[in-house]
Amino acid sequence: MLSTYEEQSQRESKAVHRARDAALSQQRRIKELGKESCLPYGQLLYQLTHQALANHLQTDLEAFVIEREKAKRFAAAIPFLDQFRGPDHIATVALTAALDMLTKRQAFPSFCQSLGLAIERENRLMTLSRHSPTEMRHLMRNGMNRTKLASKETMEQLRCYEARWTSKTRLDVGAMLADAVIQSTELFTVKWQAAGKYKRRIVQPSEQAEHFVAEAKVPNYKAAHAAMVCPPRPWTGLYGGGFLGNDESLIRVKLEDIDLKDARRQYEETDLSWFFGVVNHLQATKFTVTPEIVVLQRLAWEQGIPGLFPCSRAPMEPPPRLGNDPDPAELKARNRLAAVAHRDRERNRPQRLKIERTLQLAEGLAGRDVQMSVHSDNRGRMYSGNRYVTYQGPDHEKGCLDFRNKLPVDSDAIAWILKAAAGHHSLGRASWEERLTWGYDNRDLLLAVAEDPLNRRELWAGADDPWQFLQLARGYKEAIEIGRTGVPIRLDQTSSGPGILSALVRDEKTGRLCNLWGDTRQDLYEQIAQAVVKRLQRDLQDGDTRERTLAELWLGRGITRSLVKGPVLAVPYGGSYQSIGDKLLDDLDAYLGHPPLDEFKLKVAMPSRYMAGHLWAELKDAVAPVNSVKSWLKKCCRKVMEQGHALEWNGPSGWPFLVNEREPKKTKVTSFLYGKKVFMNIQAMGPEQPLCPTRANKSLPANFTHGCDAALAHRIVCRAEEQCVELAANHDCFSCHATNAGWLHETLHETFRDLYAVDLLADWKRQIESSTGVLLPKPPMVNTLDPSEIGSNPYLFS
Repeated sequence: MLSTYEEQSQRESKAVHRARDAALSQQRRIKELGKESCLPYGQLLYQLTHQALANHLQTDLEAFVIEREKAKRFAAAIPFLDQFRGPDHIATVALTAALDMLTKRQAFPSFCQSLGLAIERENRLMTLSRHSPTEMRHLMRNGMNRTKLASKETMEQLRCYEARWTSKTRLDVGAMLADAVIQSTELFTVKWQAAGKYKRRIVQPSEQAEHFVAEAKVPNYKAAHAAMVCPPRPWTGLYGGGFLGNDESLIRVKLEDIDLKDARRQYEETDLSWFFGVVNHLQATKFTVTPEIVVLQRLAWEQGIPGLFPCSRAPMEPPPRLGNDPDPAELKARNRLAAVAHRDRERNRPQRLKIERTLQLAEGLAGRDVQMSVHSDNRGRMYSGNRYVTYQGPDHEKGCLDFRNKLPVDSDAIAWILKAAAGHHSLGRASWEERLTWGYDNRDLLLAVAEDPLNRRELWAGADDPWQFLQLARGYKEAIEIGRTGVPIRLDQTSSGPGILSALVRDEKTGRLCNLWGDTRQDLYEQIAQAVVKRLQRDLQDGDTRERTLAELWLGRGITRSLVKGPVLAVPYGGSYQSIGDKLLDDLDAYLGHPPLDEFKLKVAMPSRYMAGHLWAELKDAVAPVNSVKSWLKKCCRKVMEQGHALEWNGPSGWPFLVNEREPKKTKVTSFLYGKKVFMNIQAMGPEQPLCPTRANKSLPANFTHGCDAALAHRIVCRAEEQCVELAANHDCFSCHATNAGWLHETLHETFRDLYAVDLLADWKRQIESSTGVLLPKPPMVNTLDPSEIGSNPYLFS
């Protein structure tokens, strides 16, 4: 019989082979679809040849102005490049289109037509970006293929009209670009080939290109592991811990820094032995996969019971075709339903695959003891290395994981189970007394759900978190019957982003709304929602016709807490007015049932822009004092970097931070047709490049704030280790046994208060000034909140 270590090793090996096979299969599929530029060798060839092609085009375009013969040769093509932003932009589109045909052998006219078609589509998308930028961004974010977006049908539906190109136009434009690609890149050769009594020119890959493709490595892939059936390897350094076959670092650096030699320098030079203890304590916590819940999840998934998973197992079926001469109104309604079905298939396909894979792996682990591998990002936030069956997953994954060790319960532990059940059912924003009362009043309901959940699903399927509610119902039954349970109790910080910033600047008003102080629960999101409703009601009464119509639409939809929560949370981390508009656009589109494209601007885009203005105004007013931290950090960063210094400091827990983003060596070129993926790998930020505050400021506010909640997590896990308390952590959310829930709740508030008793902004300022010698402006302190009051509200973590 295999030991758990041998079994885990086999599981990891299978996951690696599965990931490798999936990567190879995906590579073959991408190649069949004619997207070779997306493959690793295509991206590398792009990086190696883009600049040469851009220089060649620059020379040609200059020569067209000076030399009459050259201008005469390509006179028909030159006007169609007027919209482009320069040779780099033209080279991006032409080279990507050429690389998509790298290993094909085709007639020269066909090769030219393909290049010309790519330029035509890019021209269309540039026109669309000026005419309908909101609609274009929405369709791209919702997965519409860029080629389809550039089609004549889509553009006409959006009422964006562009002159159609002829085959001769595409041939002329393509011939000019083909000449430049073949001469400058050495990727292609042109040979004459007999075709009956005639000969034709064939474009084929050069010998160097064929050799390069043949020698290309297996595409990058990353194995997706489930929970471990043996203890993870403890971390004693930056390498050697976690999964048995893991060779990655404990601290995962930013993607663009992976290949830089000094990417982990600050971690190697800092004593992180304390952090190894934090991670090892989380890895030591044992869980069990509850067999009964896994069986129920499989039945619910197969039967398509609504409300229990993020999407249904079976995708929507498109309606049948209407036959000959359908009524225009019926045809429009049918096409709308077909579009909704297609959207459901495309958007939910990855989610359906992940749910199915999670259930398969959970079934294989049912009844088993499991543990989680843990690693960290560059901000100190800790993540489970497991992609499946993890306590950092969605509701159905959390609901099947109990603590392995069942601890005895007393009346306090029972009370915590009842309060947690009430919170996961529907009272997550109620007072502790209301939750406890609901729990005591519904003890029979909890027992009924635990005894026969499938036949009594009407009692729990409509809960806010149905699987976690079912888990707590079973935990309550277990506690009553045997006096022990391993059910987890979860405590999450309310309004974490604004709350952290309120504590940093010590702002009484916003801090009260984020439950930093006081003794009753407040809700920042609900407050902003109510303020927006008042604005809409004023427009409904006193506005012009347009404002009354739009206000009536949004009031009919309802301004709910969930509508404003996303934007409020995003703003402290760098969210913008545009991101708020995008969220409202998606919400209204779904609410209206995804109107057809020819009605999208009037029914969705315009009302969303109107609503975004109201929400942005109220949001800025509510979080203005704390949002000043973001501006101050950016101002300090620019001042320091303009004098040639990187930002280097230690966070509240001693975590080392380094911000040293540099100017890219090559100019970034944005292509509407092919997107950022085409050029994302051509940038290299070596130490010889100057520091770039603009790049650094894109992530600095979010990283600074996340560093604060990571410091809280570090301290909480350290205290749990001292008390031998088993713990699971997910950023600012923690879970423990019901027996320890009272201790955890008290410790969270106490540790939060201790963390922000120090003026962290002033401390950061001192560290930067000390290391760089650059004097920085004063932090934007409000100082209306007594630091000793921070953490006094029992609803800060609930």
